[in-house]
Amino acid sequence: MEPSGHPEIRSVTPIVDIPKVERVSGKAWLYWGVAALAYLVAVHQRSSFGVASLDAAHRYHVGPAILSLFPVVQLIAYSLSQIPVGVALDHFGPRRMITIGAIIMGLGQLTLALSSIYPIAILGRAVVGIGDAMTFISVLRVTTAWFPPSKNAMMTQIIGLLGWFGQLLSAIPFAFILRTQSWTMSFVILTVSAALVGIFSYAIIRDRNPELLANTWPRRRDLVDRVKSTWAHPATKIGFWSHWSSPFSTNMFSLLWGVPFLVKGEGMSQSQASTSLTSIVVVGALAGVVFGYLIGKFPNHLDRLSYGVCILIAIYWAVIILWPGRAPFLLLLGLMGVISIGGPGSLIGFAHARKHIPLANMGTADGIINAAGFYSTLLAMFGVGVLLQIAGGYSQGNFKIAFLALYPIWILGIIKIRKYNNQLKRYNL
Repeated sequence: MEPSGHPEIRSVTPIVDIPKVERVSGKAWLYWGVAALAYLVAVHQRSSFGVASLDAAHRYHVGPAILSLFPVVQLIAYSLSQIPVGVALDHFGPRRMITIGAIIMGLGQLTLALSSIYPIAILGRAVVGIGDAMTFISVLRVTTAWFPPSKNAMMTQIIGLLGWFGQLLSAIPFAFILRTQSWTMSFVILTVSAALVGIFSYAIIRDRNPELLANTWPRRRDLVDRVKSTWAHPATKIGFWSHWSSPFSTNMFSLLWGVPFLVKGEGMSQSQASTSLTSIVVVGALAGVVFGYLIGKFPNHLDRLSYGVCILIAIYWAVIILWPGRAPFLLLLGLMGVISIGGPGSLIGFAHARKHIPLANMGTADGIINAAGFYSTLLAMFGVGVLLQIAGGYSQGNFKIAFLALYPIWILGIIKIRKYNNQLKRYNL
């Protein structure tokens, strides 16, 4: 029985049929493996600007506020694309979405490679964001379609782990290429890698029950009804705010402000700073396995897991901000290790959707939830950039002031998680 005030999510014909048995076929592993590779490359495309931020400031002659616009515009494009992409995924299937997303990312990187003025380069990052938006939730759909429910939580965390390796490709190989080759050559290499993974995905991945997929875009009213009915469910809302609260400080640090902070604020060389970012990958990978276990083991305590992630990260940031003078190297490594749990912790939001949302609406729900962490990320990145600009530029003290922009985002997220967790409990009575 649906309680009053919460419209029922309408039942529609699912586009996939979840396997009923625990055994996973070799074809399923192949399709999932290629999809996961596409996500690894997508994260590499997304995070490449993090190690190139100082080079971009020099190339385009911009200050910190304008520099922050590069990833902010990218994430705005990513976030605004999530709901349309989610609906398209429910309609067209993951094979086409992954392929098109990879090609679009390649076009965005090519624009960045050839641009010499920052407005065009910013447009290129926006195009990268649109292509990136098509990948993650499409890979989740491949997982849901070809793996039994008992394996979904762990497989989702493994996808997240592969995303960390995508960041590792940016922190070490791409950073090395950028130091030894020209800007143009470095981003042309990213263009080629995106195009290749798009071709490979279309050749290998297969949709489950493709005869149920559509080849035309649905009517506008159907789209609006689908989004409204999916958002009306409190599981979507608590998933949204769980994803909002966990990954933004990690993304802010790795996508833009980590290298400038470590170099200008803490005195590391650019090579040391880029290499140090790999600790985010290592700890994030280990945390992903742990969270995969915890989400599967304690599905009724997902809100507590979200609270724990937020509080731990916020406390460690407070230690860095309040530390007198330059922080010890090990303390900074600890920061990167602690904030890394925000990535796997953000996947708690999708666990809410898997538990309560009908499969036919899963792409739409995942799109709404996935957008949240990037809304909070762009607020964090732009907030830090603006406070740096107001404070007077890159210095250790100014960075510490700027990082205070993170705390209102956590506070809002925790309040909303509590609100919608209580609403979800009433909804299920």
